Amino acid sequence: MSGTNKYKFIAAVTGLFLVPFLILSRHFLYGERELQRKDMLRFLELRAVTGSNIVSEVLNLNYSLSRLAASSAGPAALKEELRRKVKEAPFVFSELALLRAGGGELARYAAEKSSIARVDYDRGPVCAEARAAGAPAGAVEYGEYTPPALVLCEPVLGRAGKPEYYLAGRLSLAYLGEVVRLLGRNSYGSFGLVDGGGQIIADSLSMSILKPGLKAPPEVIKMMAVAMERDVSSFSSEVYFRGRAYLVAVSAVGGTKWWIYEIVDPAAAPARKVSPWALRVVFSGAVLIVMFGGISYLLALRWLKGGDGAV
Repeated sequence: MSGTNKYKFIAAVTGLFLVPFLILSRHFLYGERELQRKDMLRFLELRAVTGSNIVSEVLNLNYSLSRLAASSAGPAALKEELRRKVKEAPFVFSELALLRAGGGELARYAAEKSSIARVDYDRGPVCAEARAAGAPAGAVEYGEYTPPALVLCEPVLGRAGKPEYYLAGRLSLAYLGEVVRLLGRNSYGSFGLVDGGGQIIADSLSMSILKPGLKAPPEVIKMMAVAMERDVSSFSSEVYFRGRAYLVAVSAVGGTKWWIYEIVDPAAAPARKVSPWALRVVFSGAVLIVMFGGISYLLALRWLKGGDGAV
């Protein structure tokens, strides 16, 4: 066999094995990127679940009138407790009021230097809902020049198990907003909290401050609908919108109709290179195939020429 044919033979054998190997390697590398994408989705969902748990704890500790309403104290003691709460935490309790069960206001306490317009809690939709259901009710209020506020109405049950009074008030969500922004400080996209209607209460990009009552991105609202349809408390997936793919995770905040979300554009996230071990596997395979091409030539000389090695 001539020298030219020798190299042709080695190149042909090597190519026959190398081409399908490289095709399979391409699928292998793309599969590895797919695993990275799924890992990213799990990471986003974990962040959303952690955020929803923290927000739930903050609401229970700082934005609840349940413990006060559960006390068996009379109206005088309730008034004093309302006054104390407004004085101790004016950054949360902007205003608190004590209402009669049959209608009418007994007392009202506002935070110092409060410029919030007076609200008729007794005739408001939140207290109307609480009276109709005999259970706590609340709604988020979005002001043009003030942070979002949580308007609450909580029944105070008497010995007969019927409401004797109602506790009502406006609780500023500025503190909760700072907590949410702190949770999303390392987000590669947007991390935020939305109410049941899809309006942003707080987000890491501070868009809720610039545009109060701003609707969440449609991808987030879609994911919330999917999670509620599947009756799950958290969900993450890749969402296609306007020709782009976004990674979205949502998690329900316990005891509310609110959701924590995180949405990331993969193009904005730091590029994740193919792992070195995957590249080593492909490189090692290619080297072995080239070596096998040379070995195949030697075996062909030995077996097809009767082992005399003649060229």
